[in-house]
Amino acid sequence: MLPTRVLLNSAKKATGPKFPVELTPLFLAVCVAVGSGCFFTYKKLTTDDTLRLKNNPENTGLKEILNQK
Repeated sequence: MLPTRVLLNSAKKATGPKFPVELTPLFLAVCVAVGSGCFFTYKKLTTDDTLRLKNNPENTGLKEILNQK
């Protein structure tokens, strides 16, 4: 029986994750929330025409405002 103990102790033991298993749903929920937030922010910034993220000469009313005075 002694050789069996030596073989079992020398075998590589499969270790689980280093964090508690109870936190897995929390990690999943946070990842989904952050991922969806990034996706919808990117979608809003790329497809919304009412946002002015860059200087667009045909949409600016600067010339009309300067010419009013």
